[in-house]
Amino acid sequence: MKKKLLLFGTGKIAESVSYYFERDSEYTIVSYILDDEYVTVDSFKQKPITKISNVEETFSSEEYFVFVAVGYQGMNQLRTSKVAFFKDKGYQFAQYRSPYVQGNFSIGENSIIMDNAIIQPCASFGNNVFVWGGAMIGHHSRIDDNCWLTGGCLIGGISHIGEFCFVGLGTIIGHEISIGEKCMLGAGTMTCKSLNPGTVLIAPNTEAHRLNSDQFTRMSLCFRI
Repeated sequence: MKKKLLLFGTGKIAESVSYYFERDSEYTIVSYILDDEYVTVDSFKQKPITKISNVEETFSSEEYFVFVAVGYQGMNQLRTSKVAFFKDKGYQFAQYRSPYVQGNFSIGENSIIMDNAIIQPCASFGNNVFVWGGAMIGHHSRIDDNCWLTGGCLIGGISHIGEFCFVGLGTIIGHEISIGEKCMLGAGTMTCKSLNPGTVLIAPNTEAHRLNSDQFTRMSLCFRI
């Protein structure tokens, strides 16, 4: 029999996370949970929405698990605060590890490893860590609590990512690098030296070519019809 799951959130992140839990997890989603002021409809994905003020009286913490499926707002602080709320109420947390991601690694509560991530041996992930498809985490790397690793990021072996970090699309972090807590590494950035807590890295946009696509097509052999 599958475990009963309460999933906090009804946004795009919750919809994405629901796909995995519904597809092949040991849990079945019973209800979605929202803060009272955001409840404007009765259901989401054909499951009831329960106000957070009614959770304890409706769903026993001894029988139901929770997964908080919200984004990285406030450097993951919003998601972390909701995890703390349910933990204070005595709920246990679900975790999800894609069956298509094999290997010798560990993940904590309210953490998710999505399809097509590459996890090398002996990596570890703390609590409340989201790892999106296409991310590569090197051997013996440690990802602390409350982090967000976006698709396509590459983290070298024996590296350490501190709490509350955001690692953007296509980010590259070298081998044996230490990233301090609350760092924001924007899409396409490269880090070859350890970073102090609170560091922000942003890569510039690629400059637009002087020709538009029609003009470029006419001048480029590989794009000609």
